[in-house]
Amino acid sequence: MRSATSTTETTDRQRAGAPGDGSGLERIHDPVHRVAYGFEPADGHIWVHTWFEPGGNLPEHFHPSLEEHWQSLEGTLRAKLAGTWRDLRPEDGPVFVGRNVRHALKNESGAQAHGLSKVVPGGRLEKFLTEAARAGRDGLYNAHNMPTSWRGAIWIAKFAYRYRDETVMCSPPPALQRAVLPPIARLAR
Repeated sequence: MRSATSTTETTDRQRAGAPGDGSGLERIHDPVHRVAYGFEPADGHIWVHTWFEPGGNLPEHFHPSLEEHWQSLEGTLRAKLAGTWRDLRPEDGPVFVGRNVRHALKNESGAQAHGLSKVVPGGRLEKFLTEAARAGRDGLYNAHNMPTSWRGAIWIAKFAYRYRDETVMCSPPPALQRAVLPPIARLAR
C-alpha cells in the first residue's frame, strides 16, 4: 500500500493529469503473459503501468471504445501497431493507438521493462486486466488465450462476451469468437 505522503503526491499528479512512476502501486501479476499491472485512475482516463518480465507480452488485441497512448518508461518494448512492429524506448514518448487498431507489446530485451498507457476513457480496463490475471493464476487459459479445460472454456466465453465492447483479443480470431462465444456464454448461465 502507499504511504500518506505518496498518496498525496499521486493525488496532486492526477489533478495535474500526470501519472506517478508506479512505484507505490499494488501490482497485479499475470503469470501467463509474464507481466504485472498497476493502476492510477484519473479524471476521464486511467493510467496503466505494465511491468514486462523478460519475454513478457500483451497479445494482439484491439479496443472498440478505448484509445491508448503507450510509452516505455524503462527499457525497450516492441510494439505492433496495425501489423507493423517497432521499438518503443523512453526517449520516443507516447505512441497513439486509436480505437479498433490491432496492437500488441512484448519485451525481447532480456531485462525487465516498464510501459505506461493512458487509456481514454478508462472504462472497465482495470477490471478486465485484473480478472484476466486472476484467471491466468488459476490456470484457466494459456499464452495463446486458449482454454486449458472445460472450466476455462466457460470462463473465456463469459469473460470475452462481457468485455467485447471494450477489449477484443485477436486469438482466437474475432470472427470465430462472434460465432462461438454467445452460445457458450448462454449455456454457462
